[in-house]
Amino acid sequence: MGDTRDRQDRGGQPPRREVELPDYDWDDIDWLEETPPTEEEERQARQRTIRPDPAPQRTYQTQPQRPARPQQQQPRAQQRTYQAPPQRPARPQQQRTYQAPPPRYDRRAVAVEPEEYRPRRRARTSVPLIILVVILVGGVLFAGFKLGSILLNYHRDRSAYNDLADAALADLAEPNATTEPGATPEPEQEQPRSEVPITVDWNYLRTVNTDIVAWLYCPDTRINYPVMQTSDNDYYLHRGYDRQPNTAGALFADYNSAAGVTSSNFIVYGHNMKDGSMFATVYNYVTQDYYNQHPVMYLLTPTQNYRVDLIAAHIVESSMDNYPGYFQGGEYQDYLNKIVSSSFFRTSANVTTNYQLITMSTCDYSSNYNDPRFLLHGLMVPVN
Repeated sequence: MGDTRDRQDRGGQPPRREVELPDYDWDDIDWLEETPPTEEEERQARQRTIRPDPAPQRTYQTQPQRPARPQQQQPRAQQRTYQAPPQRPARPQQQRTYQAPPPRYDRRAVAVEPEEYRPRRRARTSVPLIILVVILVGGVLFAGFKLGSILLNYHRDRSAYNDLADAALADLAEPNATTEPGATPEPEQEQPRSEVPITVDWNYLRTVNTDIVAWLYCPDTRINYPVMQTSDNDYYLHRGYDRQPNTAGALFADYNSAAGVTSSNFIVYGHNMKDGSMFATVYNYVTQDYYNQHPVMYLLTPTQNYRVDLIAAHIVESSMDNYPGYFQGGEYQDYLNKIVSSSFFRTSANVTTNYQLITMSTCDYSSNYNDPRFLLHGLMVPVN
């Protein structure tokens, strides 16, 4: 009962117990007598710092724990079943229609506004892109203009030479005279038929241009042009037969050449045009089949007509050694042997020095020579 009261006075804590210390006879302890320190000890005491001894630890004895009371098992509560009340039928809900207010643009709410309510902004185009597009469009228009002008010049040049051929040439196969109705036809006199398939009106050509010295014709090809000659080989490079500017130029003979000289070379120059005009078809003689189809040409002059028997075709560099003008002694035969051995095709003509040599020269764009030229050679056989 007393313990309970003391515990209540102390707030429910267990009562304190007094610990009795043993009694010592302090007078009998020798080590407690004070002995004066020596000088060395005083000096060492002054140099070091004296730390106080730690306070003695107090030990407390805890109250013994009381044994736990045995817990009595309580009977399990009976499991209750909960029966939910019957659900009431849901009331029919009337569908409400919401009419949105008219859209109002707010700059601060642009990020959350619907897409259809936002004002459309114009796409920004960079200045370099605009400049690039303008340059490309300008380049395409300029290229189209240049191509159109080139094609127009080709058409104009072809038309000019075709008009000249229609006016200056006549087909010998056509009859030159007709019999009047009711007249008695006279017996035809046999006249030697010319081997040349065309005839040239030289009087008409002299009125057109006095520089026309010959006419070159190859059957079933586009080679049907007048041959010009003047003291300047560059004059007809970009001029037509009428002395007017012409992109295709004209066929012209070397100023040092002359038709009718046996031991000489009659050189004729012409452009290799991309539209197939002038000497463009000469390059076809790289194949044997083309030579078999077109083995001869015809060169007509005011004084004599010639059948040109083609004998060789090859590619050379543009140098004076490949354009001999006149031959002496055995040089003519040596040159014929040289060009025949290097030819693209094998000729069926009789290669002899009895006839004058003709050389047709044009540009070449397929070889690796320095300034290459395509040469076609033939022998000028006089014919009626």
